[in-house]
Amino acid sequence: MSGSLLQRISRLLFIDNDRCPVCKKVLFDKEAYLCETCLKNLPVNAGPVCSRCGRPVLTHETVLCKSCKSGLNRHFDQGYVWLRYEEAAEQIAAGFKFRHQKTLADWAGRQMAAGLMEQPWIKEIEALIPVPLHPNRLAERGYNQSAHLARGLSLALRERGLEIAVDGDSLKRVVDTPHQVGQSADFRQQNVKNVFRAVCPEHLQGKRVALVDDVMTTGATLDNCAAALEEAGAEKVSIITFAATVG
Repeated sequence: MSGSLLQRISRLLFIDNDRCPVCKKVLFDKEAYLCETCLKNLPVNAGPVCSRCGRPVLTHETVLCKSCKSGLNRHFDQGYVWLRYEEAAEQIAAGFKFRHQKTLADWAGRQMAAGLMEQPWIKEIEALIPVPLHPNRLAERGYNQSAHLARGLSLALRERGLEIAVDGDSLKRVVDTPHQVGQSADFRQQNVKNVFRAVCPEHLQGKRVALVDDVMTTGATLDNCAAALEEAGAEKVSIITFAATVG
């Protein structure tokens, strides 16, 4: 049987999210994005967390993660992280970043809402601002995964009675920087310095906003985004992240 015929049959039999991104098991439910086993075993960030950025830390005795303790993250006030960046979270993030599974990001955003509702500061937030891609990267990928995370999150919060719109216009990435995967903390900090700009300051004056991003490693990208928003007049900046490494 030819490859093209197999592809046509696959499109008829299976839905777009035809396999679990973690274990690759075939999915037959159009509402499912992970198999039941992988969904049950997701590395939810339920242990001790950094009091500033929300990333997982090793012990309850640690108040701040290494990055926040070093003063790297100083422009945002508080944060929430849904998953520890372990194998399952890595596979999901790879799906919506590199495998064109943008609806997987919408799904992930919806899943983040329940835990976020437990954060007392979420009710103060007036807008969700996705970390922007440079136009070159956006053209290459075809979509911004952080915008899809924010969209799914906004919809799920609305279902819970909390109306927070997505603002994808007030922050832009004006420098096309190289990928940061595998790079040091110093490189990451310099790589994103002065690459973000708030372009609609009138939308930000006196507002309390939350940045939405996919994966936090050192926090340098989010910190530089927050600095641009603060400079434009935002009163307070929080962060919401799909997953983060242990700090």
